[in-house]
Amino acid sequence: MSWSLGETAALALKAARGAGLSWGLAEEAAGAVFWLHQRGLPGVSALCGYLDACGHDRPGEEALCPLVLGTALSDGTHPVPDTVGDQLDLGPVRSPLLLLPFLATIPPGTVWVVAPGLGDNTPDEWHSGWLRGSAPCQLRRGTNSQIDPGRAGQTRLPDHFACCIDRLTVYAHRTYAPATSQSRLAGAGAGLTDND
Repeated sequence: MSWSLGETAALALKAARGAGLSWGLAEEAAGAVFWLHQRGLPGVSALCGYLDACGHDRPGEEALCPLVLGTALSDGTHPVPDTVGDQLDLGPVRSPLLLLPFLATIPPGTVWVVAPGLGDNTPDEWHSGWLRGSAPCQLRRGTNSQIDPGRAGQTRLPDHFACCIDRLTVYAHRTYAPATSQSRLAGAGAGLTDND
């Protein structure tokens, strides 16, 4: 089974809300997942890792939220390197893969996020450290985009992400209102009598 990217983004939005994120951050999470998967990158895996780790920091392990940081970067309220070769230390960022969609919106689209020790930061080298847990990250100004814009051709989520879809569904179910006798009297479901 596979899912459209629209279905995937809608589930990501509900899952983020179910995990306790605000509407704004949940919408940013959905957009990030859509952008990443459109380019063949494991956005749902990164979101699962992020949501599973939310609120579970141990003392001394606090990491930045990639959605809050990404929004600040794309809105221009957080500094970015200005010239090629410049870099800026961010500190530890949780699930740093989720930063990529935000960085792509910063003109001219040449700000990279790198995490020393986590591969060569190319699309085929996104190790698990980019998806789960946190990593000390830096922003660098490059001469080209970190993710080739030509990669934006995916329209469906492959079936090997089924376990992530299942995990996000668990979070999404937290947003559903339980059935009550009052809702059944108002016409929800089969009513008070199931006359099948």
